[in-house]
Amino acid sequence: MTSYTVSNIKIMTLNVKGINHVIKRRKIVSSLKKDRVQIALLQETHLTDSEHLKLKRDWVGQIYYSSFDTKSTGVAILIHKNLPFTLNAIVRDTDGRFILITGLLYGEQILLGSVYAPNTFDRSFYSNFLAKTSSVCLNHVIIGGDFNCGLNAETDYNPAKSQPPSKMAKATMDFCSDLGLFDAWRVCNPHVKDFTFYSRPNFSFSRIDYMFVSRSVLDRTQGCLINTCALSDHSSVSMEFLPPYYDPLSRHWRLNPALLSDPEFVKYLDQWELFLSTNDLPGVSASTLWEAGKAFLRGSIISFTSAKKKSNLAKQLLLERDITNLEREFKKSSSVSVLKKLDAVRSALDQLLTQKAEAICYAKHRLFESGNKPGRLLARLAQGKKGSYAIPSLKDKKGVLQFETKYISKIMKEFYQDLYSPECQNTADVRKPFLRLRLPPLIRVRVFGAASQLGSSRPSSPQPCPPAPPAGPQGVPGPDWRCNLSNVSWVDPGAFCRQDMPETPPRGGVQEAS
Repeated sequence: MTSYTVSNIKIMTLNVKGINHVIKRRKIVSSLKKDRVQIALLQETHLTDSEHLKLKRDWVGQIYYSSFDTKSTGVAILIHKNLPFTLNAIVRDTDGRFILITGLLYGEQILLGSVYAPNTFDRSFYSNFLAKTSSVCLNHVIIGGDFNCGLNAETDYNPAKSQPPSKMAKATMDFCSDLGLFDAWRVCNPHVKDFTFYSRPNFSFSRIDYMFVSRSVLDRTQGCLINTCALSDHSSVSMEFLPPYYDPLSRHWRLNPALLSDPEFVKYLDQWELFLSTNDLPGVSASTLWEAGKAFLRGSIISFTSAKKKSNLAKQLLLERDITNLEREFKKSSSVSVLKKLDAVRSALDQLLTQKAEAICYAKHRLFESGNKPGRLLARLAQGKKGSYAIPSLKDKKGVLQFETKYISKIMKEFYQDLYSPECQNTADVRKPFLRLRLPPLIRVRVFGAASQLGSSRPSSPQPCPPAPPAGPQGVPGPDWRCNLSNVSWVDPGAFCRQDMPETPPRGGVQEAS
């Protein structure tokens, strides 16, 4: 079954506060997948170069990172495997503070960046960051991250600050001014007061996580939100923007083999007997019954899995809704009792997500039982080495590079049509010269005499063939008409007879046969 969906591009920035543990990595990746994130900008990964590659699994098709040897910083950019992004250049910070990549996204040049600014003002960081960003700056720019400062003392802090903006805030605003970038969340929510970080020692809120975009991206932005703080001490900031054109994605349905080990699912498949008893009628052919049965089974399985997924997510969504409400209440009242309730709900949600992540991770331990035999583990590792199947662009006959799916399909169609179509369109003109040729007819003869006795005798003219004798039992010719195949040959009446025939007793020379 193939379905087509059209959606905006969703990008999210999140300070993950370290993802060294496999369970937390799984929770972060699963949470991004649940939120349908296509580009994730992560900060404070605390991973080395080799450990960053462990994030390339599940929905992640491309990963770009910058790490530091002390595991104190680290940033990464995760890109969905179905997103047609083609990399052009990478700019990394040696201290693991920022990563910038440029490439083609839906045929347009774009700059993506993930930033983790220092906690204190560092002039060298801002000058280096501005210089390297300016060298690769493009028309479409999206830079997200944790800048560790509020830009507005009144609206980005609670309680509000009375002193002027800090040096870090001035440096960040100067950076945006020099590159022509805008705070996407503040533009989309001009009168809203919300925060991304809560400092327990200072009992204060602040908005220090930003999504800075260029004017061309801001014009396409559909919305920018500050999300629930569940897996980290920072809240994520997500943004949705329109691609240059709608590109429908084709998805093929596959059966999850793990369902066959679920007793509830096996019992649910008893509907197959009901389908057969209802539709297996005398006037229904077997092929029609089978095709309809496949559609029935597919719809039933999709209905079962969808209902089960919704029931499993119900508790998680309820906890996330409670966290959102408690966070909103706590930001207004700063009550200690509300904070305790918020911590309890966060702990319950963390335990639920941990159980799901452990169930996925520990279920894969059975793969080690196969040892060095080929199996699912080897197949998964080999699949990770393969390149992307997506064709991002193709040149048409005029040499113009096309990026839209419909034009790429048209180019492929025209290519194979030209490849397999005949060079001459009018085949009747090609056959005429051959039809005018006078070719001698061929007759089949049976040789009875020795080839040496035939000599160079040439039949004067072809003789008509006698009618074929009646066939024997089961279509086999009678004994008088059986002969050695080596004695039968197609010859030209104007050519000499074959001279390589086996020697046989003379029995009258050559006789025509049917």
